[in-house]
Amino acid sequence: MQSSLYTGVSGLNANMSELSVIGNNIANVNTVGFKSSRVNFEDILSQTLTGSNNQIGVGVTVSSIQKMFTQGDFETTGNTLDMAISGNGFFVVEDPVLGTLYYTRAGQFETDKDGYIVNQDGLRLQGYMADTAGNLQNSLTDLLLTTKTIAPNATASADLTANLDSNSSISGFVFTSGTNDTLQFSIDGGATYLSANLVTDGGLASGDAYTGNEVAAAIQASLEATNGSADTYTVTYDDQTGYFTVTNDTGNASTLLLDWGSAVSTASTVLGYSASTAALAAGTGSTSTAAAGEFTLSKAGDTSNFSTPMTVYDSLGNSHVVTMYFRKSSLDATGNNWEWYAVVDAADSYSGTTEVQASGTVSFNSSGSLYSESSTTYPVGGFDFTGGAAQDQVISFDFGTSIVQGGTGTDGTTQYATSSGVSALTQDGYSSGSLESISIDADGVVSGTFSNGKELTLAEVILADFSNTGGLASAGSNLYTETYASGQPLMGEAGSSGRGTVASSTLELSNVDIASEFVSMITAQRGFQANSKVITTTDEILAEIVNLKR
Repeated sequence: MQSSLYTGVSGLNANMSELSVIGNNIANVNTVGFKSSRVNFEDILSQTLTGSNNQIGVGVTVSSIQKMFTQGDFETTGNTLDMAISGNGFFVVEDPVLGTLYYTRAGQFETDKDGYIVNQDGLRLQGYMADTAGNLQNSLTDLLLTTKTIAPNATASADLTANLDSNSSISGFVFTSGTNDTLQFSIDGGATYLSANLVTDGGLASGDAYTGNEVAAAIQASLEATNGSADTYTVTYDDQTGYFTVTNDTGNASTLLLDWGSAVSTASTVLGYSASTAALAAGTGSTSTAAAGEFTLSKAGDTSNFSTPMTVYDSLGNSHVVTMYFRKSSLDATGNNWEWYAVVDAADSYSGTTEVQASGTVSFNSSGSLYSESSTTYPVGGFDFTGGAAQDQVISFDFGTSIVQGGTGTDGTTQYATSSGVSALTQDGYSSGSLESISIDADGVVSGTFSNGKELTLAEVILADFSNTGGLASAGSNLYTETYASGQPLMGEAGSSGRGTVASSTLELSNVDIASEFVSMITAQRGFQANSKVITTTDEILAEIVNLKR
């Protein structure tokens, strides 16, 4: 009979434990990241009477107190470092003194005086750091936000997506004397590009613009004045090909001396006369032994059909304007051919003069698709800018994937019967910049936005998951530690292998359901009262038994 007293006591203890758990849940109803608990009961069987089914239970005990890792509601905040996990997983934090790892759903983070991302107890958030180029390193470490500036990056490539009007006329030639121009010699049908200063004393004023025919007449006058009456020359210009043709009209072979390496800047000398010898066969304009037949002069700014400016950056982060000029040069059986020139203005040029520092050609088929492209850089080393930056900067210009390269010829520059214009112009250079803001995406990647408009990956928040989250041990302060029952942490990127995603500027609230807790409180209270009745009733029965003998 007395066992019923102890059975009632076990009921009192069990329901008191449940009331304690309920009270703790209600107390943490506003605790960020808190996970409620519930009490699981089991009966106690220790007395078996005669017969296989004659068993009497001797009470109840608490079998376990189970954490309920259900998703809590989200609250939006204004702090980027506030984070919530949507789905499975825990933030990993480390005690910087003891080196102990803890796991938490509470995402209230900030930076300390040293730049580490820490929680309210100073534990450091763990993840992957990125190098200066923004490449994440695969090593778990404290997340440290110390990148306040980003170094400049010199432009190395530029991509142009544009349309060049197929109705553009083939450009005539305009030459400005006394400036550095491109000199092209045709050698037995081939071509060699050379940089030259062509100046004549045939009546052309330095720095003025002239038509191709005017230049041809001046060259002819210069040649005849220099060589005397022994040799006569005819110089003509073809505005369809852009070529000058120099022909020796006498019956004798003669020699034409050209200097394309001098730096003559005034109209006082006659077409150079020191660096190179070119033989002219009588009456033909070319020979089989020397380059001499015809040459082309181009002046990009005066002969272009279309131009567009492009901002590029040197090694110090200084910006410079490179103007891209396009000139329709010829029409052949396969389509239209265009020349392009990258010109640096005198204010940005190291030499202090306006210079063509890169040029090339683009050709299109009859459908307007890019068929082929080529480029040449002047000087050979690359671009030379003002401002003390590294010289010989090489910039590669890409106009799309041509048919010759195996492409469709339509993903970049095209030639259709519509106005010339640029639809996209990108280059990979930028100036230095200071950190203005950070952002965290759903994968936990922490990125910085800088004053130069660039975005750089700084770090990545790593999440941990467990085979049995219910086996984690509470360590206080919304922290958990791994146990044998939980298994080892499975760490990795958010959104992978069953781990949840990260929501920035958001906190996960407590998952305590007040209504459910009040219902559980009532049932626990009634359970306690009922078990107390078992004790009082048993006491009364025992009293009656004692009173049987009076």
